[in-house]
Amino acid sequence: MAYLTSRRNFLKGSLLVAAGMLTACAPAAAPSAGDSGGSGAAAEAVTLRWDTFRGIGTGWNEERIDTFKELYPDVTVELRPLAGTSQQDNYAKMYAAHAAGDLGEICAFDPSHFHFWRAIDKDIIMPIDDLVSADGLDMSEWYEIFMGLQYHNGKLYGLPSWGWAGWDTFVANAAHFKAEGIELPEPTSHSTSMETIGEWARQLHREGERFGLNVGRAEPGAVTLARAFGGDFINAEGTKCLILDDANATEAFRWLYTLAVEDKVVPSVGSVENADSAQTEGLTSMNWGGSLNVRNVKRNIVSQNIDPEVNEVWQILLPEQADGSYASQLRGGTWNIRQGSANADAAFQFLKHIAGREGAIGFNLVGGNFAAVRPDVLEALVEQDPIHEWFITNLENGQPAHAPANSRGREFTDAITQYMTLLLDSNQVTPFEEGLQALHDNVQMVLDMDPA
Repeated sequence: MAYLTSRRNFLKGSLLVAAGMLTACAPAAAPSAGDSGGSGAAAEAVTLRWDTFRGIGTGWNEERIDTFKELYPDVTVELRPLAGTSQQDNYAKMYAAHAAGDLGEICAFDPSHFHFWRAIDKDIIMPIDDLVSADGLDMSEWYEIFMGLQYHNGKLYGLPSWGWAGWDTFVANAAHFKAEGIELPEPTSHSTSMETIGEWARQLHREGERFGLNVGRAEPGAVTLARAFGGDFINAEGTKCLILDDANATEAFRWLYTLAVEDKVVPSVGSVENADSAQTEGLTSMNWGGSLNVRNVKRNIVSQNIDPEVNEVWQILLPEQADGSYASQLRGGTWNIRQGSANADAAFQFLKHIAGREGAIGFNLVGGNFAAVRPDVLEALVEQDPIHEWFITNLENGQPAHAPANSRGREFTDAITQYMTLLLDSNQVTPFEEGLQALHDNVQMVLDMDPA
């Protein structure tokens, strides 16, 4: 807890530095229920409910509420944490709350979890173009690529929350590599082949001691696996699973199947409870993850005072593709306002407060998320720790995510996790062709469903 407190104090210090800017932006009174954008109309007491699972337990949410109250004394923000066992469970809770007429004014239906379009089609969240226009908000504060995720059918529905390049890297324990005499590539290089990664996984593996490589079974891993070999998992239209028809994608899954099932240098599900913790403890030499995982492992190493000869964080980026892009899956989230909110003006000011520079800095350093969605935030993160420079190239040159056209996000991600797990289980072996066919068929079954 002392660690979180120190990070929170850092954030408060940065807020004090920016006090002049914040004061200049603050209106004389809170926006009223009928005021569009805080024009200084007579204040009314307003209560906003904030339904979220992000940042809970870190102090970030409370800090944002407290500092917003200083700007808008007549607005009360009630934090209502979502505590589902998974992210998809939390979205289910929001759908249920909306059906019951109890969804908070502030919510988040993230594009990269495939709920954004569904929430719009179901009339759950509202467009904010008029609020932005009335406020005069400069949209160039955010990277264009993450602002692009906030639009649907020409309308703007939110402000960026989190954003990164997805599972674009192997988080490596440099100490293991050095002990084996393996020269690590530069952390921003895209020159390492997947064949080399496989060779290293076998060389670094120690039976009963550590795994050479850990790979998750979730949708981001399935997509970047196919892309690392020059293929893709589903088509750009979100209607067809490609892993049987795309020879490169088939080769990708064969590569991982060999490592996991035949060579057994990749743990089966349940063998590694927490990838970051396992890597910190030296139980894996490489973990397929992304920029957030790299930062988290370094944080753990520092907080636990681990000797660099035991563990030193490094990253090995996925190889460059033939078209010059880097194998990745750019991902991002959004902060939204519930459709029909009587206090949309006040809610919009709160969106600005949590998505602005100070909010995004805290979202990273206190809230434990990775929100490289603003140039000024990325600059602040690099200043805080140069490791953030490692992630810039993929943010600028990464590959977009493809979403199911029918917005069946939960079914899509669940099918991938379930059948990837069966395919890669070395304890109850499924022949490769049979396992890949099952993965394909069950994903395609979801893509063929009626719109959610």
